[in-house]
Amino acid sequence: MKQNQNLFKEKIGLIEKETWYRQRFDACPHFMFFLGDAHISNVQHTKYPFGQRITYAGFSKNRADWYHSLKELEYTASHIIEASKTNSHISKDMIKDFLPWQQEFYTACLVITPGDLSELSNEELIKKYNNLAEIYTNKLNSSPLIDGFALSTDTTIASKINNFLEEKGLGEKFVEYFAILTAPTFLSFLQQEEVALLNLAKKIADNPEKENALLSQHQKDYFWIQNNYVKDHVVGIGVFQERLEKYKTINIDEKIKTIESLSIDHKKDKEKLIAEIGLPEEIKTLLEITDDFNAWQDERKKGTFWATHYFSVFMEEFSKRTKYSINQLKYAFPPEMEDILSEKIDPSELDKRIEYCMIIWILDHYDVTTDIQFIEKLDKIGTGEVAVVRELKGFTASRGKVSGRVKIIESVEEMNKVEEGDVLVAVMTRPDYLPAMQKAVAFVTDEGGITCHAAIVAREMKKPCIIGTKIATKTFKDEDLVEVDADNGIVRILKK
Repeated sequence: MKQNQNLFKEKIGLIEKETWYRQRFDACPHFMFFLGDAHISNVQHTKYPFGQRITYAGFSKNRADWYHSLKELEYTASHIIEASKTNSHISKDMIKDFLPWQQEFYTACLVITPGDLSELSNEELIKKYNNLAEIYTNKLNSSPLIDGFALSTDTTIASKINNFLEEKGLGEKFVEYFAILTAPTFLSFLQQEEVALLNLAKKIADNPEKENALLSQHQKDYFWIQNNYVKDHVVGIGVFQERLEKYKTINIDEKIKTIESLSIDHKKDKEKLIAEIGLPEEIKTLLEITDDFNAWQDERKKGTFWATHYFSVFMEEFSKRTKYSINQLKYAFPPEMEDILSEKIDPSELDKRIEYCMIIWILDHYDVTTDIQFIEKLDKIGTGEVAVVRELKGFTASRGKVSGRVKIIESVEEMNKVEEGDVLVAVMTRPDYLPAMQKAVAFVTDEGGITCHAAIVAREMKKPCIIGTKIATKTFKDEDLVEVDADNGIVRILKK
């Protein structure tokens, strides 16, 4: 992928005409660049060449806003839906076709160690880095397909289900049935880790002399579980040990059964409802794609956490050999890493990017700007003014009705704001928001599809969740008292 320094200027007219879907999370350009490459370029060279054809993202002090063109997301989804008309199991075939890249990535990561990198020459180091970068980008070819479908079909799927239920005289059941039909039927990697640790607790109870060895292996398997697109949090054995201590006060078999039965129950409830109401094949196919992509998306998040760790190992070695800090390297792009090794990039340019930069991607090209006025213009495109409202509507991801004080979270660094009983409001949630989500009584998001992180976690925790309100983070303020009526998909302001 090559830089075109006029790309933003060339595409500004197109950007102004588009409607953009915004995602916000903690991220730095280096780790996110692979996604941009996969979304716009790399996927176009696969069996499924219908990724998005333009995207841009803003980064400032390890916080990111990712802008997807709604038209481009719909372009991707329409191709998947069209393919499903002749192959109702298209999503399963896609996952199977992409599996070799997934396996190659994890295999390549496991042979990377800091000691080995330190023994390499600069030429060998950049070659090894570029090899992992290529493998990881290939693994991410699933990302534009997942996002294109997940982020643009909520309304379509909901409308088809609602129309069908109306025809059957079951319109009043929409919220209840929609939640059942879109519930995930798999265990997330976070649930898998918890089950693994619970089983570990059982083994240690029977063989206490093996505790250190068993814990050491678990840490080796799951040290990456608290990573994000910025920080490499290598979880130590002590963290897992503390959790094991808490397990001594619970019925472990009952806890495992509760976790494992959730996805099983979702599947049973879904199959039973589909049979009872005679859901049309077209909708069943869309729901199958949704569920398959839900699991695929969870696997993508796991890969993201691995990538953050192993590319951080490379960054440490790059930093040792050059004048750049680790934080500066997080704002260098993969195509620039050879210039980084030869110290051709001015550190002040990287410092400007840390303050604020935007990247745009189109087929085989990218560009970056640090022009603050231009960035502010790009940030405002498509956002509009927010009207004063007393209630918002969105999609129900998990049913229930609760009240609580709003806490708006824009970064993992703000998680400590959330106290027991609060309503967590965010543009979208990420796995590293889990400590705050455990305290909150409900979740409300601007964006997110029925396969999004907030939807999955809310169902696991059995907490009310409303997604896709579009403007919750702009409408509410910290400490507003709100009612989250997820039975009807409405968030009401009770007291400002």
